[in-house]
Amino acid sequence: MIAVDEHTSIGCWVRGISAQDVEITVLDTSLVPDVFMLSSSALEPIKVCCTLWRTDEVIGARYR
Repeated sequence: MIAVDEHTSIGCWVRGISAQDVEITVLDTSLVPDVFMLSSSALEPIKVCCTLWRTDEVIGARYR
């Protein structure tokens, strides 16, 4: 899940994980801010991420 703010979350699929970066798929990347919180069973604890690049459905981000 991507936390957009305290009240809004967006479902996503984690496509790739490295020590510093993550690639995620969402239905509409325009809804995701440049800085967001990512929660996933593959990532513990919750990560604050900064968007590096985006297409219509995929975001590449780096952990802060």
